[in-house]
Amino acid sequence: MAIFTLEVAADGIAELRFDTPDARVNTFGRQALQELGERLGEIEEAVRGGRVKGVVFTSAKPDNFIAGADINVIGQLDSEEQAREAGTYGQDLFDRVQDLPVPTLAAINGSCVGGGLELALACDYRSAADSPKTQIGLPETQLGIIPGWGGTFRLPRIAGWEQATKMILAGSTVDADRALRYGIVDAVYPAAFFGEWTRKLFADLVAGKPAVARARSKATKRRRWLVERTGIGKALLFRTAKKQTLARVGTHYPAPLAALRVLAKTKRGKLRSRAARRRAMRVENRAFGALAYSPVCKNLTQIFFAREAAKKQAVLTDAAADYRVDQAAVLGAGVMGGRIAWLLAGRHVNVVMKDINWDAVAGGYQSASQAFARQQKRRKIDARQFNLGMNRIHGAVDYRSIGAPSLTIEAVVERIEVKQAVLAELEPLLSDDAIIASNTSALSIDQMAAALRRPERFVGMHFFNPVDRMPLVEVVQGAKTAPEVVGNITKLALRLGKTPVVVKDSPGFLVNRILLPYLNEAAVMLADKVDVVTVDRQYTDFGLPMGPYTLLDEVGIDVGSHVAKTLHSAFGDRVATAPFLDALTDRKDLLGKKGGAGFYLYQRGRKRATNPAMSALIAAQRPAGASTPSRSDILDRGLLSMVNEAARTLSEGVVGSAQELDLAMIMGTGFPPFRGGLLRWADSVGIAQVVARLRELAERYGKRFDPAPLLVELADRNGVFYSA
Repeated sequence: MAIFTLEVAADGIAELRFDTPDARVNTFGRQALQELGERLGEIEEAVRGGRVKGVVFTSAKPDNFIAGADINVIGQLDSEEQAREAGTYGQDLFDRVQDLPVPTLAAINGSCVGGGLELALACDYRSAADSPKTQIGLPETQLGIIPGWGGTFRLPRIAGWEQATKMILAGSTVDADRALRYGIVDAVYPAAFFGEWTRKLFADLVAGKPAVARARSKATKRRRWLVERTGIGKALLFRTAKKQTLARVGTHYPAPLAALRVLAKTKRGKLRSRAARRRAMRVENRAFGALAYSPVCKNLTQIFFAREAAKKQAVLTDAAADYRVDQAAVLGAGVMGGRIAWLLAGRHVNVVMKDINWDAVAGGYQSASQAFARQQKRRKIDARQFNLGMNRIHGAVDYRSIGAPSLTIEAVVERIEVKQAVLAELEPLLSDDAIIASNTSALSIDQMAAALRRPERFVGMHFFNPVDRMPLVEVVQGAKTAPEVVGNITKLALRLGKTPVVVKDSPGFLVNRILLPYLNEAAVMLADKVDVVTVDRQYTDFGLPMGPYTLLDEVGIDVGSHVAKTLHSAFGDRVATAPFLDALTDRKDLLGKKGGAGFYLYQRGRKRATNPAMSALIAAQRPAGASTPSRSDILDRGLLSMVNEAARTLSEGVVGSAQELDLAMIMGTGFPPFRGGLLRWADSVGIAQVVARLRELAERYGKRFDPAPLLVELADRNGVFYSA
């Protein structure tokens, strides 16, 4: 079945329509690229014969123009030479589009990213549908590569060097209005009239009528002139961009810095200069080839596949496919409850936020308002959307005022007896098919379900804090939770813009269970002669977003201690709570960031310095003659604690696969994506080496490092977590 359809109208305007069979979006796979080349040959012949006077590139997919290259093709590249060949093939195709001697236009009716935008940039003109689905950009650096089909040459010359550099280095997208303002598209039309008005625009252009006007302000034009027409302007731009990129991603992610080098080397030459284009394409191709076969690219593409697999797993049942929530309730209006209400309201769900008094409800309103305000500041929403979102949130101080929600999310204090009492009081007021979800971070779903008459309608929905920034949701299936309820909540998590991972009810579930041995070990290490700042820096140098002591401050030292004790009660001495955490149980002045003081001091939520009070407490509890562990011991005690616990969760079936586990750790803890995830990193180290190192640590520091049976089994048969 053909992917491209070519139709030529009586007025000589040809339409080349992209429609990948049996796929939700259009992507450039091998067959699509081959067919595009064949259709371009037909167009070139028709142009020479005078039968075609202009070409419009369109998509038959609703809300999607082209979603870029097929990621499977990138993942299957076996060598740098093969990657460069793939890059050259696409460059040559899009050069043929740019060199067509008749006007060309890309009609962008939805997402247009990666290779899709590179094709559009090769056209003379671009129109875009005014729709939230229209997102335009070059996100390649998020996959560890750079645009490889001419994007680094064309985008700066069309959108301007400053804006193009920002978009390429960050891998970001823009909506239709901003694309028009930056000059990436020439016209934006309402989605309902997009095809008709685009056709009229192009007919005028082919007929030689006045060209479309660029929507740029005088200030924008003046700024572009300073950057693009002066050598010092570009030099300053690249210097600033390098500094900002290093601050944002460091040196662990080579693609943004490689893209910047390509832009700097190809800064000379105009869009229509074939010589400049050929030189730039060679530079781009060399950089693309080196990156596309790199371990970082392989790891980041595997994470992409894991996220796609999580989306596909969402529709587990027929009921899940049609599940929608229009009315919801949130019990508990603290910071977490307010942010959950914000998340639902932002997706057009009416929410009732219930707490024990109006002061508490007001706190929830404030939390939701702050999240909407942050969106508005970042220009994700406007003032009208802010007001509409807040108007979807209502308050209540008694159960009967919550109405008849199809979903209720419980987010009260983390005490099992309180949660059980709340759930037992709530359930009789709900319909039999209503779903109740608990936003607990560690408490047993099965134990809470014991208080309910319909435990099959009860599920865990663990949001990670802060809700407005953390993408993961653990969907926790209890022993009696109905499969369709799991499917429904997984589907809802996707609708809310989150990445769902389904886990079995178990102490700490998945992420906290793996993370707590790491944090607990950091607390144990304080008995050694270690420096808090130095240890934190060693872990951030490894690639983690923050070190263990900063993370304890973030989650709350009291919360960390509580979860550690929960795991200790479940697993015994293998996860015995660090004595130092026990010593902090009653210290209300050392709660971490939320109290302004923990391992560090905080002012207005920002870390300022180490905390002298905490340093004095550490020194007082440290035994005489304590020694300083080696750098490798410090890192391995934390990292291999997580690998060990992760292996146990896999053996117990807490999570379905190593891929899902790694996705959860990346999305829930920020484990460095460039390493591919916790277990992929363990594979790269070598399982036999991991087991040998754990045994060495067990001999030196205690039996808590005894390797998990699954690790020993894999080491004995030279196995890995990820099969080929």
